[in-house]
Parts: sequence; C-alpha cells; structure tokens
Amino acid sequence: MAAATLWLTRMSAADKIGQMTQLDISMVLADGCPLRIDDAKLRRQLRVHRLGSLLNSPFSGTEPRCGSSGWNATDWRAAVEHIQTAAADEGLPPLIYGIDSVHGASYCRGATLLPQQLGLAASFDESLAAASGWLTGKDSRAAATPWMFAPILGVATHPLWPRVYETFGEDPLLVARMGAAVVEGMQRRGGEGEIPARAAACMKHFVGYSAPRNGHDREGAWLSRRELEQTYLPPFQAAVDAGVQSAMESYQEVNGEPVVGSAALLQGLLRERLGFEGLLVTDWHEVGNLHDFHRAASSPEEAVLLAIGGSSSLDMSMVPTDESFSVLMERLHASGAIDEARLDVSALRVLRLKEWLGLLPPPPALRPAPWSHSEATVRLVESVGSASDAALAHEAARATVTLLKNAPPFDDDERPPLLPLLPADKGGSVRRVLVTGPAADSLGRLSGGWTAHWQGTSADDEIRGSRPGAATPTLLEALRAVDGWEVDHLPGCSLPGT
Repeated sequence: MAAATLWLTRMSAADKIGQMTQLDISMVLADGCPLRIDDAKLRRQLRVHRLGSLLNSPFSGTEPRCGSSGWNATDWRAAVEHIQTAAADEGLPPLIYGIDSVHGASYCRGATLLPQQLGLAASFDESLAAASGWLTGKDSRAAATPWMFAPILGVATHPLWPRVYETFGEDPLLVARMGAAVVEGMQRRGGEGEIPARAAACMKHFVGYSAPRNGHDREGAWLSRRELEQTYLPPFQAAVDAGVQSAMESYQEVNGEPVVGSAALLQGLLRERLGFEGLLVTDWHEVGNLHDFHRAASSPEEAVLLAIGGSSSLDMSMVPTDESFSVLMERLHASGAIDEARLDVSALRVLRLKEWLGLLPPPPALRPAPWSHSEATVRLVESVGSASDAALAHEAARATVTLLKNAPPFDDDERPPLLPLLPADKGGSVRRVLVTGPAADSLGRLSGGWTAHWQGTSADDEIRGSRPGAATPTLLEALRAVDGWEVDHLPGCSLPGT
C-alpha cells in the first residue's frame, strides 16, 4: 500500500481528520430540482473540512424527489466524478462513497434486485450467495459507489426485532457461511480497465445488534460471554477470514456499554481477538449518540474523545448531517487530547481501503486516469440490468422458495399431495386458487426495505419505472396469468406505512 503511505506523509492533521469524516450527500446537494451536486457546498466541505467520504442516496427518504425515485448508474457516475474532480482540485485524495447495497445495488435505478438476505439464506447455497455478492459489487462499481454497507451478519435470535429480514437467520453456522460467501463475491476483482477495480464489503453491525432485550430496534443487549462468543461472533470471524475490508459497529449497548465507545469490543474483541485489520466506521450519528442517545458523555466533545481517544479502533465517523465531528476533532487534537499518532492509524486505514479499491493514485498525481470513460468502464455501466443479471436474480428467487408442508388436501391419504399445482391443460386438476396475504399484490411489499428508499416503498410504480419494458408482475398477477385458473385474493389484513 505504497500510495496510501505516501499520501499520509503529505497530510496535515486537518487532512487526516477529514479522512476520518463521512457526511451524507444531502450536505452537498443543491436546493430544488433537479437533484444535483452543489459545487460551492461541496468545495466548502473539501476546502474547510478536508472531507474523506460521502454516503447515501439523495432518494433514501420515503418519497420520490423531483419526479424520480433514484439515479441510474450513469447519473451516479456523473455525480461521483464531479466530487472526485473537486477533491483533486483541492489537493485531496479521491473520496470513498458508501451506500447500502443490501439486496443488489438497490439505490441504483435499473440495477437488478436480489432476494433479501433472509430469503437468500433459505437457499442454503453458498455459491448462489457468492454470485449474488458479485452482482451487487458489479453494479455498485458501475455506479461508482464501491463501498457497500453489507452483508448484515447479525444472528436473528429475537423474533420481535423488526430487522430480522435483513439477516441470514438464526443459525450462527448458516449466517457465517452465507456471509463469508457474499463477502467473497462482493470483493471479487472486476475486469481489466474497469474503474473502480474493486468493491469493498462492510460487515455489520458489530456486535449483538440483533439481540435486543425487548425486540425493539436499538434496544440494548445483555449477553453472557459464552453467548456472545458461540452465537454472535462466528459470522464476523468468518467474514474476517474471508478478507472483508471494512466493518460497521452497531447502534446499541451491550451489557450496558455503548458499542461505539467500547474499547473491549472494538479493540480487544474485533481487532485483537478476531484479527480485523480493515476500516471501522460508525453507524449513523453514533459518535454524537454517545451524548444525544446513550447519555454516556456529558457533551458532544466528550463523546468524540470517548469514541476516538478511548477505543483506538474507530476509523471513521458517519457524522452525517453536520460539521461537528471535524470541528471537535481539530479542537481535541490542538489541545493534545488526541495525538497525531492516533490520527495516523485511522487515516492510513482509510487511505489503504481507497488504494485497495483502485481509487488512489500515488501523489502528486491526483486524478485516476481515465476516470469514467475507459472502454471497460463503459461496458461495465452498460451491463447494469442485463438479461444475465435478471437470470441470476430469477435463479436466486427460485432457490429461496420454501415449502413448509406438502400434504394431500384435508389430509386425505387417498389423494395426491397438493403440490405441484398444475392447471388442467398440464394434466392437473386445479381450477381455482386462493392467494392470501396483504403483500401478494404489491411489488413494494414483496421487495422489502432498502428498495428505492431505506424503508422500501409501497408504490409499485417506483419499482416498475426503474426497469422500463421489463415484466414485473406481482405474485398475484403472475398466478392470474396462468391459463385455466380462477385466482381469488384475500388480503387478510392491511399493513400500515411503507
């Protein structure tokens, strides 16, 4: 990692703090429509705060913006190229762009959606998990957003927790195997001449996030040492062994201690016990949450000192929507509370990841050349949403179908099992089918969270509109298209919100 080391030797303390700072894209967007990067806002963040990373989609909220539900790969590349050009103008290394590519590059309009992790786990197929990871990484690289906040490696032990669908389920071995396979696929090197050359997985959320005491999101977990090591650590160890490049700590407390400020968990367990050497980023606003939410720090400044000065393990703060972190870090560094050596450790990890991704040129050459316009990169962008991608998603979806029971109707042993359901013209006797459930006729409900928006969408047009001309029927519509069947639908209940 020669380029990373060379960059570090040329950096001021403010530059290093900037590498440790991640802001939401909303901080550099222009007001009004169309959605676009505001050059003045961007250059201010680069010039004043020496920014090292951005994250998120402008469309991550709950509704379309400016008549759209997302940027396609070409739009994303144009925005990121603007960002990287401005960074080079300010004498800074390229920024690393992070995004929640959880079931495919789901914030890239036109990219192929894949099963949610819980569905993928039902396939028990590690090769399919690796292929899904590869497709997610390919499309994320095509969009120039190569840092993927996935896979989710929590072991879902509490059935009331609302994020169970994001996990690989309740078995530590299965979570470990599927998670490691996804990491391998995501981080597989791209084709010759493609920029970025690689994509980086980010294992999350370390650790115990999936075990809230009362099932509520962000509720603390109480875990014995044995429970922690036997149930919740194996997936993270498997990802480390698979070469995962980054990790994200979790929102909650473990045994009364906020994870974000825990030297025992983030240094002793993650770094020393598991042997993780990559970049460690906080979850959303977690440094600030030491003061605002966890009440473990008496002030925002003490929160930064506790998280960065205490653990010696966190590398980047997902701030994400204000300038507090870099300002407080500079103040703490000037006072001697956080020394230069501490900045060097984390800034170097950030720079190493950028170099590993193929983003970081050796100084003084500031711009990767060419950025977006090599023939290989053009082909990469054109591959998003291809027929072969759709075929992989179809294969994954078929493999995740789970049969709970296949018995004769009314348990009549004289009759054949209910499945397969065959219409009369295929030799079967089925003429009427009842479909139940409120999600059966909703593409949004069937797709789940992290689809167009972070909590998903209930508007089917947002999904259909992302793939013009593609056949995107709901489950109910597909069954009603079978010749010879009369299909009825009974929702059974309604689901509020998205």
